[in-house]
Amino acid sequence: MNYTVIIREAPDGCWTTGCPLVPEAHAQGKNYDECLKNIREELGLCIEYRAERGEEIPDESKSRQVLASL
Repeated sequence: MNYTVIIREAPDGCWTTGCPLVPEAHAQGKNYDECLKNIREELGLCIEYRAERGEEIPDESKSRQVLASL
């Protein structure tokens, strides 16, 4: 499954990320690549936990990604 994540560089130089469709999935890393690796692991754990509990598994294909410019 593929999910959109938002990755940002924090003022301290670390990177943070979250997934809009799986709001409990958050991660951080010392650099971009580590952050991306960590959110992939976190998303896997969150989806696995939801499946074990019989909860809904979000489907990214039902979403649209739009970039809004100001």
